[in-house]
Amino acid sequence: MGQYTDKINAIAEDFATIDYYEKLSALEARDGMMIIHYYHGGKKIEFNRDSEYEGTVGKAGEVIELPPIDKDYITLKEKYQSETWGAQLGKWWKKITGKTHNPNSNFSS
Repeated sequence: MGQYTDKINAIAEDFATIDYYEKLSALEARDGMMIIHYYHGGKKIEFNRDSEYEGTVGKAGEVIELPPIDKDYITLKEKYQSETWGAQLGKWWKKITGKTHNPNSNFSS
């Protein structure tokens, strides 16, 4: 029975890691734009007027999302792209245990 618990805990930790990467890491506002930075390296740019951010041009009212760049995050997202039974179980177990994870730290709760 322990081998299944270990697998479920590993899946739950993967989902906790995904949750960490999808959190906001910084907020930036300038030149009529609001830029939301995420831990996975992706960005969401909300243009309030015609402007440009690091080569990305946008018109007033547009919202442009730049894709994630962190390889670990991308790998995990691809691994759990479909709603398999294991993925559903891992999400449920993460929720039940309140598991969180910061991949840049040695501590987990």
